[in-house]
Amino acid sequence: MPWLPVIHSPDEVLEFFRDQVLPSQTVIVADKLGQMAGFAAYTDGWLHHLYVAPDAWRGRVGSQLLHQVQAASNSLQLWTFQRNTTARAFYARFHFDEVEFTDGGRNEEKTPDVRMIWRRS
Repeated sequence: MPWLPVIHSPDEVLEFFRDQVLPSQTVIVADKLGQMAGFAAYTDGWLHHLYVAPDAWRGRVGSQLLHQVQAASNSLQLWTFQRNTTARAFYARFHFDEVEFTDGGRNEEKTPDVRMIWRRS
């Protein structure tokens, strides 16, 4: 997302995932021909991370990861940036509703965001 401010170095991101995400969240990794194509990290009804490598976009990797997380959950919440219309449309296809909009004052990027919720029917 070229419009998003860069606030952490690659080393800080690596440290965050190694020390915070991996020990405390369920992480699912998608493999495509021996390469990581994407991952999802979730816990306690929150989808914290869903990432798909650019060369795997439109290859159903994100859909497959999200289906796995939904299958293991009764409900999910997530935050995405308001400007990320691609992500918002993606989650809407999986029956996430937009329930809260903020000015971004509570996130590190200080970028307007939206909270979305999905509940098993």
